[in-house]
Amino acid sequence: MIESPSQAHGSAGPKAAFREWDQITDERFAVLKGIRQPILESTGVHDEMIPVRNSYWLSENLPNAVLLTYPDSGHGSLFQFHESFTRQAAAFLASDSSLAPY
Repeated sequence: MIESPSQAHGSAGPKAAFREWDQITDERFAVLKGIRQPILESTGVHDEMIPVRNSYWLSENLPNAVLLTYPDSGHGSLFQFHESFTRQAAAFLASDSSLAPY
């Protein structure tokens, strides 16, 4: 059974789990390399809950991912930049391409 970050760390919460997650090991991303579906990921460059470096690691290891990073924003970047995010997400979802770079 896979535990969510909050389950795995009880009252320490998700932030502690994400901090643990960013300790890199060779096996950490092995499963990600096998995921071939298109993935759209977005983050703010000043996200304190999930550091932007985690998003870069994900996009580096997901072979078919697009990463959107928004300046001067944190964890709620898709709300702060809702017009840009909505345009990008709509284009991504409307694409018939099997590749994430639509």
